[in-house]
Amino acid sequence: MLVKIEDGLYLNSQHIIAIRVSKNAYDGKFVVVIEYTPNNIQATGSYQKNFDSKLEAEIYLQTLYQHISKTNA
Repeated sequence: MLVKIEDGLYLNSQHIIAIRVSKNAYDGKFVVVIEYTPNNIQATGSYQKNFDSKLEAEIYLQTLYQHISKTNA
């Protein structure tokens, strides 16, 4: 099933490999990187989204998790 990552960007939930979260030491922003396999299993892609606060990043991750859980149920 497709999961909405952001307006205009949808990924198949089975193609998502990893979700990495980190805090940028330089500006204090939170970075969420979604790694995925496109149509070709030998290739990988990544999508990066930056957040100004921990709360914004947590809300995004919770929403993403809910969408992935629905599609895999």
